[in-house]
Amino acid sequence: MYLSILQQRSRLLASGLSISLLVAAGVGCSNSTTSNSNSSSGVSCTTPPSSLPGFPVPQGPPAITGGFGYAVKTSSHKVVWYKVESSGVLTSSGETCAGFQPTFIAANSTRKLAYVTNYSSDTVSAYTIGTDGALAALGSPVPAGNGPASISVDWTRNLVYVANFESDSVSVYEIDSSNGTLTRVQDLQTGLGPDAIAGDSTGKFVYVASFKSDTLSAYRVNEATRRLDATPIATYNVRLRGENGPNAITITGSFLYVTSEESATVSAYNIKTTGELEPLGGPVSTGNGPEGVTVDTTGKFAYVTDGQADTISIYTIGANGVLQAPRSSISTLPARDPEGIVMDSVTNTIYVVNRETNDVSAYKISNATTGALSLVGHFGL
Repeated sequence: MYLSILQQRSRLLASGLSISLLVAAGVGCSNSTTSNSNSSSGVSCTTPPSSLPGFPVPQGPPAITGGFGYAVKTSSHKVVWYKVESSGVLTSSGETCAGFQPTFIAANSTRKLAYVTNYSSDTVSAYTIGTDGALAALGSPVPAGNGPASISVDWTRNLVYVANFESDSVSVYEIDSSNGTLTRVQDLQTGLGPDAIAGDSTGKFVYVASFKSDTLSAYRVNEATRRLDATPIATYNVRLRGENGPNAITITGSFLYVTSEESATVSAYNIKTTGELEPLGGPVSTGNGPEGVTVDTTGKFAYVTDGQADTISIYTIGANGVLQAPRSSISTLPARDPEGIVMDSVTNTIYVVNRETNDVSAYKISNATTGALSLVGHFGL
């Protein structure tokens, strides 16, 4: 998504879609609908202010939960949802308006809740999820820092973490266990241009990738105060390892994987019991402009979307979490600009959001030895 630090976010906003269950609450909304037709159902959203940035804001991965999938169409400030068929096919079911330029979403079908970051509204929206998968706004959006780009939720401990790209900060929220509303409880300065945030499986640590400062920071969650410690456990200058522009994180078990857009690399780290990160080998090459990373349900393969190359890179993962090179790849042409990517453990389907073509692509792993992918289909927003 970003061409260089000097040209940061300089590409024109093309179609601007982001699939990730989402959508900002109420800001810019004038209507919502649920239907069995396609998602161009005629929902009319309020015209945004002229001051919106012209660059492509981050495009988070699709959110797949409880048999439903959610995606956001950034350029029209909408969220759409789908029924997820057992085959992996997405059946469009409805849409609603979002805040201005929504970027990322987290959702949980058991809790019946979803939260969305709205980049140009500087807010986080809360939603309830209906039995039919439809989203309904839960109160008014709550303030975030400037340019909220990514969100991570600890559903067990009722904590939400948001990375604010423009204000170089992380905001922490508590979830009201009785009604799902959010209360902002902490703002913490981090590296420059935090673009991705993720909590580990234990809930003890949170990791932030900062695009402009080329850093990866590890924070401890204080169990007593339910806040992040003000001083990081460690901040790693990944530029020294040849990783420039870190922009996406995924965590599986005790392994963390991060893409770096400017250096066209993906790297693996082991999460120690202290929360510190131990590099597992050096950076591995991707296609140009990596935007997202996910790991399959077996932990054997990693997949990286290469936005500028219009490919998906495929890697095998060793028993110790190391990425095996060389990579293989598949083409997503015609030019789709694949960005957010996620693996659905229920249908064993990989979903990719494509900015240029305003759709979501679904893939199955067709070869259990190599991790090769076969296309299920493309599903419009």
